Amino acid sequence: MDRSMRQLELFEGSPPKQHTLSNDMASTLNRMRIATVTPVGGEQWTVSNVRKIGVIRIGDQQILIRPKVPVSRLFFMMQYALHPKFWRDEEIQLDTDQDLLSVMAVAFLQQVSKIRQNGIIQGYETFNDALPMMRGRLDIAAQISRRGGLALPAEVVYDEFTTDVPENRMLVSALHRLLKLPMLDPGIRAGLRKLTQSFVGVKLHIPGQELPTFRYTRINSRYRQAILLSEVILRNSSVEQVKGQLTASAFLLDMWRIFEDFVTVALADSFAAIDGKATRQETGTFLDKGGKLALRPDLVWHGSKQRLAIIDAKYKASDSANYPNADIYQMLAYCVRFGLDAGHLIYAKGPEDVLSHDVIGHQTTVHCHAVDLSQPPSGLLKQMSNLASLIVDSGSREFTASNPAPRTPRFNNTGS
Repeated sequence: MDRSMRQLELFEGSPPKQHTLSNDMASTLNRMRIATVTPVGGEQWTVSNVRKIGVIRIGDQQILIRPKVPVSRLFFMMQYALHPKFWRDEEIQLDTDQDLLSVMAVAFLQQVSKIRQNGIIQGYETFNDALPMMRGRLDIAAQISRRGGLALPAEVVYDEFTTDVPENRMLVSALHRLLKLPMLDPGIRAGLRKLTQSFVGVKLHIPGQELPTFRYTRINSRYRQAILLSEVILRNSSVEQVKGQLTASAFLLDMWRIFEDFVTVALADSFAAIDGKATRQETGTFLDKGGKLALRPDLVWHGSKQRLAIIDAKYKASDSANYPNADIYQMLAYCVRFGLDAGHLIYAKGPEDVLSHDVIGHQTTVHCHAVDLSQPPSGLLKQMSNLASLIVDSGSREFTASNPAPRTPRFNNTGS
């Protein structure tokens, strides 16, 4: 590590604290909504409301932002949300002192190394080119419009068997992006650099363009884990010029998104094991007749004919007996619109018991549940399974069970 580099550690959700920051760093923290930074005087700034986790480097200053949740737990949640079937806690041996970027880089390094050992895939790519000789087939329309009847150069279309296919472009682009990011130790960088040599001739993804989507087949299914990780790396990292020769590089993630993705994927899996189906981020429904107030609940559980439950995940910590009122109002709007008697809010931390709010004037109850993120992966998944059972047991009218009659909501503390 560069000894001249100024190092600083911040912690997600920590109380306001004064730090020494360059003007460029302070400005970037505010601009990228990483934290709220207010001037004190000179290079002293008060940093509060730290919202993102990861690492950012500008010039000679580097900031590591650590999550409240242990990195190993956080990485499991990310893995599970990406694709539950393929990820297991024991696949990657984690150093408890490692930061999230290093863990991500090691995991990606392992996946790409496996691919290289078994051989990288090749495929046919179609090229349009002007050549001094015929190859493939002649593009007659292009030849007439561009060459005015001349025989050469020939406007041709041909197929080539190559390693320059979208799957390999994703991997090599993520490898090169990681090499530009801060804080990776020399051993990891050496491994990444060595892997890039296996993808010579493969073009890099152009920043700003949409990432490709993939349909996995027998040929490319072994790429799936590596591609999913490469998407996380490319979507959440950036390298840009701040001013003049000053470069900013960062790998940053929103904890609320990681929590929401994990909760909705894990609950959807649990619902599938019981009955019905679950839809994430359901769109196309409005609260008003004019179609201006769009609704987009995090998770909707469907029975055979109608919606049975609405769930919203909220990454907000509350040590008191109260949850934010705005969340209750939002859930009430969902319940009223969909004609449901109960809605469910899932928080990252809160009172041990389930809190239930009976709304005056409506036969609606909003239930607030809390998830203990300090639990090991098996404990987290157990909590999700228990929550799904509680939601099903809260009186879903369409649930296909031996007694489909409405039941009085009942809750216990299991899994909350």
